[in-house]
Amino acid sequence: MTPARMVDPAVLRLAAVVASSEDAIITETLDGNIETWNRSAERLFGYSEAEVTGCPIEVIVPPEIRDAGENTSIRVQRGQPARHFETIGLTKDGRRVPISVSLSAVVDPEGHLIGTARIIRDITDQKALEREAMRLAAIVDSSEDAIASKDLNGIVQTWNRAAERMFGYAANEIVGRNIRMIIPPDRQSEEDRVLATIRAGKAVEHFETVRQRKDGTLIEISLSVSPVLARDGTVVGASKIARDVSEQRRLARRVEEAARAKDEFLAMLSHELRTPLNAVLGYTRMLRDGRYTDERRDHVVEIIERNASILSQLVSDVLDVSGIVTGKIRMTLQECDIAVPLRAAVESIRPAADAKGVAVRLTTPDEPAMASCDTDRMQQVFWNLLSNGVKFTPRGGVIETTLAVDDDTISITVADTGIGIRSESLPFLFQRFWQAENVHTRVIGGMGLGLALVRHFVELHGGTIEAVSQGEGHGSTFTVTLPRLV
Repeated sequence: MTPARMVDPAVLRLAAVVASSEDAIITETLDGNIETWNRSAERLFGYSEAEVTGCPIEVIVPPEIRDAGENTSIRVQRGQPARHFETIGLTKDGRRVPISVSLSAVVDPEGHLIGTARIIRDITDQKALEREAMRLAAIVDSSEDAIASKDLNGIVQTWNRAAERMFGYAANEIVGRNIRMIIPPDRQSEEDRVLATIRAGKAVEHFETVRQRKDGTLIEISLSVSPVLARDGTVVGASKIARDVSEQRRLARRVEEAARAKDEFLAMLSHELRTPLNAVLGYTRMLRDGRYTDERRDHVVEIIERNASILSQLVSDVLDVSGIVTGKIRMTLQECDIAVPLRAAVESIRPAADAKGVAVRLTTPDEPAMASCDTDRMQQVFWNLLSNGVKFTPRGGVIETTLAVDDDTISITVADTGIGIRSESLPFLFQRFWQAENVHTRVIGGMGLGLALVRHFVELHGGTIEAVSQGEGHGSTFTVTLPRLV
């Protein structure tokens, strides 16, 4: 009776390790046939050990890889390094499975090569995670919002391209440095509060603040900060999403300014309309009641007519401004002598000037001053300039109006000896409603529309207008320059 051979306990232990391994462990002979096949290999590829033992290893290799002629077993047998690689495995039911393979040579105790061993791991989940990570990285990198992460000490860990554009720092300039470098000195306490909130495991809901770019300029942003958690749930850092709201805030301020300007304009318009309207209504009622004799009737009618004209001009100016804003102003340009609308404007303003005791003088050249113009609009331009001159010139003053022609241009100058203009006010003269913003400094009425309309109509004619004054009490000079038709 032959005695039973004792099996080396170490061998038994190794066999148990192979059988219970979570990785598929396969050995193959030198001719490429499967020799051993553990339970994990059965689970991964769907074949039992009996089904594949003695079969070529290509049974688990997809045809497209097999046809490429890449036989890693032969490479190992020849002594070439091919220890670890990622590839695709083929299961019994035809599925392709991403796998990680560690390949090594199997030698006997004498050092002779007797086969190869493969340790194969299913990396389906890993690949899915990698794809998800790549997808998230692509989303972060292509985001229009600045996305960054930092540790609990405020040291920047990641920095996307939008952050580079928004703050001016390249990733390699700021990663590893403290996020405080983009926080203005007067807002450093915000970072203390943010870090305290994050350490407590709480998010910081979006709030608007200011940060500092690399070049020192400030940028208005909306900021959200969330804790970054490790697998065990501990807080290890924070992620920040910043959105540039500079344009949004600028538009909001413009809306607020427009609303305020509208309210001021309506209040001013109400005041400007009420004064002449009260005069018209009051004197009309008194005429109807027979309170004035024939001797005073003409004077009262003149007052009514003057205030009605003021009302008409106010309405006309408002309609013109509305037309400019909506783009509905239409110009009818034709060849004309600029002296014609200029004389008409002077004659139109002369009664008001005479009534106030202001002299209006006009100087024109003998030759025609031909230009392409809308005669009615150009007369309106000159009337507005002359009307302002009369309005702001005290009794006994003079308004000198001069038309001059040179080779290419026509110049119309309206110079008065009135109250003058402060130097700091000159840049604002041609802005709409500018007077409405300075109601407390005005003694003389008006809506601040006349000069704005003048500039707009002059520019529609291809011309320019400028104002000059030596200051209060020294009068003012307005010069309109138009292209001349030769």
